[in-house]
Amino acid sequence: MKVKVRVAPSPTGFLHIGTAQSALYNWLFARKNKGEFCLRIEDTDRERSTKEYEQSILEALEWLGLKWDGEVVRQSERTDRYRLSLEKLLTENKAFYCHHTKEELEAERKVQEEKKEAPIHICLHKETEQGRQPGGIIRLSVGNEAISFVDEVRGEIKFESSLLGDFSIAKNLDEPLYNFAVVVDDIDMEITHVIRGEDHISNTPKQILIYKMLGKNIPQFAHLPLILASDRSKLSKRHGAVAVVDYKKDYLPEAIINFLGAMSFTFNEEIMTKEEMAEVFELSKVHKSGAVFDVKKLNWINAQYVKKLSAQEFKQAVEIPEIPDIAVSLITERLEKLSDVHNFDYFWKEPSFAKASEGKAGYAAIELLKWKKSTLEKSVEILTKVKKIIEEFDFKKEKEDLRKILDEFSAKVGDRGLVYWPLRVALTGKEKSPDPIDILWVLGDKETAKRIGKAIKKLE
Repeated sequence: MKVKVRVAPSPTGFLHIGTAQSALYNWLFARKNKGEFCLRIEDTDRERSTKEYEQSILEALEWLGLKWDGEVVRQSERTDRYRLSLEKLLTENKAFYCHHTKEELEAERKVQEEKKEAPIHICLHKETEQGRQPGGIIRLSVGNEAISFVDEVRGEIKFESSLLGDFSIAKNLDEPLYNFAVVVDDIDMEITHVIRGEDHISNTPKQILIYKMLGKNIPQFAHLPLILASDRSKLSKRHGAVAVVDYKKDYLPEAIINFLGAMSFTFNEEIMTKEEMAEVFELSKVHKSGAVFDVKKLNWINAQYVKKLSAQEFKQAVEIPEIPDIAVSLITERLEKLSDVHNFDYFWKEPSFAKASEGKAGYAAIELLKWKKSTLEKSVEILTKVKKIIEEFDFKKEKEDLRKILDEFSAKVGDRGLVYWPLRVALTGKEKSPDPIDILWVLGDKETAKRIGKAIKKLE
């Protein structure tokens, strides 16, 4: 039997980070077992599903490198198949029409709540001629039997079908409900393993009953642990970014994949490609408990991948082609999130200064050029001498030769910060940066002298 798995997002929103992890584990399992990884778009929610969300889901999966096998299956294009399967169950008296009104069902539910009973509906219509008359919702005729299945992650799970009642499977012949549609889909797609989040465990006994009623083989189920927020609740929008698209500006797709893979599975190495993960992946070793979404861990993993990028790859990733190649290593060894590259914009953009009182956005405060308890006048004096040193230095020599000269000057004035602080700020407009010598070596003698000169004029 060839392994065949699927990921089945609904186009009612962007691809959720939890669905991305499920997609990854399905992909790993398929590749490990030389099987197929399929994509199904569950777009039966006509009011909320959009083509724009569907396109964003496809793009997110491709960005992550989780390319599916074969054509995309869409539920909206399969209405005839659901109708045929519903008609089969109705003809065989395995399903029936429930004619109870919403008011009657709500009254029944309230009574059950008061008695602290399970909110189920055991319908009298299934045994009558009325249940065979079209109209009302379609329910599965459920008996009283034990339902059990061996979850590939969690082991044996048992349910009593009597606790399900005669549950609904369609609003009518042309509007199947979730549990029915996915079973018909998985049968037609010949899915062998259903790998999904643990929030679907309660759906599984209903789906098993539908498989049995349709006379089809039941696939293996594996329910993955949920991704949790820092308060150990289910990750949701109230905790911040939950859509894959929200991470594109800050993270490399390889880092996201590595992070999601390691959240609920213990690999031997911290940094691994999805191909390397697939070689050792086993459903039985997936963690049972939920994993907290640790942004610090994600940042660390992303930093490891960023450091491996070539200059060209990095500039392409951050979409800033004007970054000097020689500056890339200085940036990447300090970078966790791609969007933080703008903290290093002085490598390709000259800083501007203004008085703090002017409050100009994007301008560095002139007062920043002053070292601790020193004065701005002293900064002018020091920068003037530093500018002269740089203009007279032969840049064909080594970088450390210039450092030695500036260190000697620092010793002469009696304070290293008095020399290097205003130099750093003049070149970058920032309090924090790589070593000023490294920066000026990237900028070159002319650009360095120009920036120092402009800083001096602003101070005078």
